[in-house]
Amino acid sequence: MRKVISTAICAVITAGGTALFAQQGFVPAPTGVRLAERWRPADATGETRVIGTVIDVRQVPVAYAKVQLRDLVTSVVEQEATADANGAYEFKLIDPSTYVVEMVTVDRYVVALSNAGSVGRYETLHTTVQLSGRWSNGRVVALNNVSDYFGMSSQATMTAATLELAADMNIAAADPGEPVSP
Repeated sequence: MRKVISTAICAVITAGGTALFAQQGFVPAPTGVRLAERWRPADATGETRVIGTVIDVRQVPVAYAKVQLRDLVTSVVEQEATADANGAYEFKLIDPSTYVVEMVTVDRYVVALSNAGSVGRYETLHTTVQLSGRWSNGRVVALNNVSDYFGMSSQATMTAATLELAADMNIAAADPGEPVSP
């Protein structure tokens, strides 16, 4: 009698579990196929990419800049490209890794780097390569030479030049604050 009751209870539990899976739309994986190989994010384009822009110190795009993608794990330059007229570039990748984008001159000298970042499969890493000065005639031109400010009056200091540049570019202070004496 006990055996009949335990068999009946197992049959009810199995039937209830099957009905529960059927209500949830559970479909078992086909035999011999691993789910990890078939999974892809719903919004994935199927590509792993590094995209971004090259800009100078004034936030102006650097047109047709030469850029290269370096894998920081292996230290190997994986790809090279030329930015478009708006300074935008794109690299399509096969292997996820940690990358940095470098702007190079025609002579292959690195003049600026992007932020480094890791990218996984089916992800897009957004980067920005920002120069330390203006881009002019194939070279970086600093806005001001720091050594020009030593031994000068207060009107020729770096702070005065920065304030003058901000006024010329119509950049207002986020919080002008109040002068406080120490």
